[in-house]
Amino acid sequence: MKKFLTGIIGVVIGLAFSTSTFVQARPDTPAIPAVPATPAQGKGMTEKKEKAEERTEREREKAEKNAEKENEKAAKRAEKEKEKAERHAKKSAKKHGLDRADEVAGEHGKQGRENAREKQGR
Repeated sequence: MKKFLTGIIGVVIGLAFSTSTFVQARPDTPAIPAVPATPAQGKGMTEKKEKAEERTEREREKAEKNAEKENEKAAKRAEKEKEKAERHAKKSAKKHGLDRADEVAGEHGKQGRENAREKQGR
């Protein structure tokens, strides 16, 4: 039993040693030199600047289009809310329940409606 445990411990130590020893090191990334642009590089830089300006212009146009779409959506939402409020106002202007029954039925069933009002506490 001791030989078995000693063997297992030996294998674990051996594996730990082999994996930590033979791990490949990562190559260092070369440092970017801090040298000002030479005249030969200047031509490429102007092209990069132009491309960057074009990209910025396209992004600005996209942002303007998106803002315009959002404004249109907001206007549609406001219009829908206004229509909904108008429909609600029309509903509240109408009479409901016993008041409407008085108006529509007249004298017919007046006694029953009065009893209902007494029970409702109106």
